[in-house]
Amino acid sequence: MLRVLYRQRRWTHTLRPYQQECIDSSLRELANGVWRQAVSLPVGSGKTVVFSNLIQHVQGQTELATKTLVLAHREELLSQAARQIQRASPHLVVEIDQGSRVANPAADVVVASVPTLGREHSERLQRYDPRRFKCIIIDEAHHAAAETYMRILDYFKDRVFVWGCSATLQRHDGLGLTRAFDKIVYEKRFVEMIREGWLARLRVLTVRTKSRLDSVRSYAGDFSMSSLSAAVNVQERNLAVVQAYKSLAADRRSVLVFAVDVAHARDLAELFTHYGTQAKCVLGSTPMAEREQILHEFRMGTLPVVVNCGILTEGTDIPNIDCVIMARPTRSAVLFQQMLGRGMRKHAGKTDCLVVDFVDSFKSDASQITVPTLLGLDPTLVLDHDDVMDDTLLRRKAELQLQQRENKERMGKEGECHTVVREFEESLKDRHLLPKTLGSLQALGFKAHVHLNPLRFFELDKKPENMASAEYADTLSSVSCGDAKLRGMSKNAWVCLSPSRYLCSADSMLYFLTTDKSGIWTGSTRALVQYPTATGMRTHYAKEKQIELSATTLAQGIKGMDRLLAAKVDPFKLKQLHWKADWRKRPPTPKQLQMLSRFGIKEENTDTLLTRGCATNLIMRLTHGSSKTWKQFERAKTQLQTLQQKRASVVTSNAVWASPSVSLD
Repeated sequence: MLRVLYRQRRWTHTLRPYQQECIDSSLRELANGVWRQAVSLPVGSGKTVVFSNLIQHVQGQTELATKTLVLAHREELLSQAARQIQRASPHLVVEIDQGSRVANPAADVVVASVPTLGREHSERLQRYDPRRFKCIIIDEAHHAAAETYMRILDYFKDRVFVWGCSATLQRHDGLGLTRAFDKIVYEKRFVEMIREGWLARLRVLTVRTKSRLDSVRSYAGDFSMSSLSAAVNVQERNLAVVQAYKSLAADRRSVLVFAVDVAHARDLAELFTHYGTQAKCVLGSTPMAEREQILHEFRMGTLPVVVNCGILTEGTDIPNIDCVIMARPTRSAVLFQQMLGRGMRKHAGKTDCLVVDFVDSFKSDASQITVPTLLGLDPTLVLDHDDVMDDTLLRRKAELQLQQRENKERMGKEGECHTVVREFEESLKDRHLLPKTLGSLQALGFKAHVHLNPLRFFELDKKPENMASAEYADTLSSVSCGDAKLRGMSKNAWVCLSPSRYLCSADSMLYFLTTDKSGIWTGSTRALVQYPTATGMRTHYAKEKQIELSATTLAQGIKGMDRLLAAKVDPFKLKQLHWKADWRKRPPTPKQLQMLSRFGIKEENTDTLLTRGCATNLIMRLTHGSSKTWKQFERAKTQLQTLQQKRASVVTSNAVWASPSVSLD
């Protein structure tokens, strides 16, 4: 066991109160046996200062364990961590292990590159003796569930104390951070930091554009970069970005612009320069010497505008940034906070940071992350140089929440029914029913809800004459899985049970993905177990068990569950799980047809185009909750119609009694 005795400490290095609280909390939890810890601190809070002071007060399990390994995934983070540790502890020997730079084995602290140590079959990792290390520090810990990080942690096993820090303890790929950490031991939110005066105040200006993002595809919980670039990197919008700077932020000393991709960044930089403002790009392909020169000019104030794409979102310490232009739309709250955080550090002569928040047209305003959505405000709210800590803005938030509560109470049962109906109808729009198919079905008198109620599809006696066989088969396939866009998210045969619950069945195990009102997707499983009876063996599904997975979007959740399937399911059986597997194209089995008939789907109505794969999906949907979901929708819709009719009759009655008398003379 780690030899740690917690006590309140007096630090030789000057720490902010919350930094000392964080270190004290970490040591207290370590003394209680929590060996894998994470802390959540916003950008600009001094995470490097915290762990630089923390490592001095952690003792190893043995006298031999005295060294510390600090892990980071980018060169800038490595250099920054090494400098800060050396500053906090001048007596320690600090070395960097990355690429051609090999750390001295005698070093007290090794700041190592994750790509260097964590790549598969890395010989570099074998040089480390786990017995000599007392702790591992992970900078930007939201990456820690990645395989490269896990290889390093698995190599050291349970011999060391693991401590990670991040401003955003969420992942983009659906992998839960519980793979790397046991507990979040300390958390400080950026709004608290601003209120307490540790971070610069934010002044926000909303600029609405005419660019439409309705057709932009999604990928891994965010917009697809190629699709987003095509919609955003257009002359009209780029001019709006430059004009917004010229009219609203020209007096700002250091302006950081976030672009979508390399082409967008270059186009914006050229446009800034064309209109008289010096601007340069920082890209992944920018040589390190050139990048350092650009950032040096930016820090010194001789370069007013820097445009980047994905490079300066993490670990970059440029406190003089006093304006951030969000020219890159995102659906990721994690990425948005990282971009926002670049301007939140305090600096001499800097009173606040202006955030120019570009908001594009979208079918659902809440689907694009903006400053209002991040603060819990109405997503349609337009901010005009508003201070995010201004009492007026906070009062608006409180008024909005109060209004929502009052509306709900006033509407009563009718409001509840209306909410159920609206949510289902919105889910239908989000599921992207095939446009060609939808048109044909509507012409046939079908409702758009057919994929939520698969029984409706089989009300036809046979395939309509005016519908091509291929279109009919595609419709049937969509109906059976319940969500047409699933195939774009996964190669595995997932099915939709309801707007908030998805299922994949593999190797006598059900894998569920579920969300609630919080919007967080979580994973669970149910095993098919056998048990003996007097008449022979019988089977049933065991109680549902939660698994270590959480995600902020359906796409992230499915990606994480697919990783779990790849790890748990036999490779041959996993191949059969593919929605294009050959067996799925074969005719349904007699047993499947018999089971479908129990749900009212007659064999003569299934047509020859019903495949074994479609039948499998249909049975899973009908067995595990889809029919219940549809009944709930139908019941709410009927109740809503009844209540609205009653209200209409009352209004009509009152209108008759209030009408003036009519003379028949």
